[in-house]
Amino acid sequence: MYRKLIVVAVVGLFAALIVPAAFADQPTIQRIPLNDHFVARSCGFPVQVDATGTIVDISYTDAQGNFHEFQAAPQVKQTMTNLNTGKSIVVNISGPGDFTFGADGSFTLVGTGLWGWSERDPATLKPGMYLTKGRFVLSFSAAGVRTFTSTGTTIDLCAQLA
Repeated sequence: MYRKLIVVAVVGLFAALIVPAAFADQPTIQRIPLNDHFVARSCGFPVQVDATGTIVDISYTDAQGNFHEFQAAPQVKQTMTNLNTGKSIVVNISGPGDFTFGADGSFTLVGTGLWGWSERDPATLKPGMYLTKGRFVLSFSAAGVRTFTSTGTTIDLCAQLA
């Protein structure tokens, strides 16, 4: 009798672990062409930004209702041109990043590699254009509280374009 009870408990445990996964969405995998062009003014002078390449996007919704999206852009380049002087620089903004949109309204982005920020320094929120190298976590709680932590470096692109 004790042996049957253990078998039933083990089978029940496996069922409890497997059933929620069965109700989660299957991942969607897309290759998305990126051809983005805009003028940024966060440096104090106009900067033409041209980002081109392809984004690989994998997304799904888990059993708890959280939406997950993984993006990598291994060949995406961003060209920035100071429209006052004509000076240009090109940076790789490959990422990748793992986005989680919580069912409770929270948001978390875990990024690694190279990331371009066209409006503000992600750590200090100082206006400008920046490139981060390394790992960071950007999150907003369901109540809207923002946190940002990082290991790596941040490069001021406005200084390079001035």
